[in-house]
Amino acid sequence: MALMANTQFEQFRTLVLRDAALQKELDSVNDRGEFVGRVVELGRVNSFEFNNEDVIEAMREARRSWVERWK
Repeated sequence: MALMANTQFEQFRTLVLRDAALQKELDSVNDRGEFVGRVVELGRVNSFEFNNEDVIEAMREARRSWVERWK
């Protein structure tokens, strides 16, 4: 199930990168917990299934990649 959720999240991320309105909506959220919840909610509205932990893990991975990029 985690792999399926990961794929769903990646597909949603691609949608967000192509949709300025979704980007604007997510960019307006300043609280990390609220942001994660909003991502999950918007994912469901757009027919994607993933949960808070999937979003948190993607955020961790992005941070790890960013840090390693500068080592």
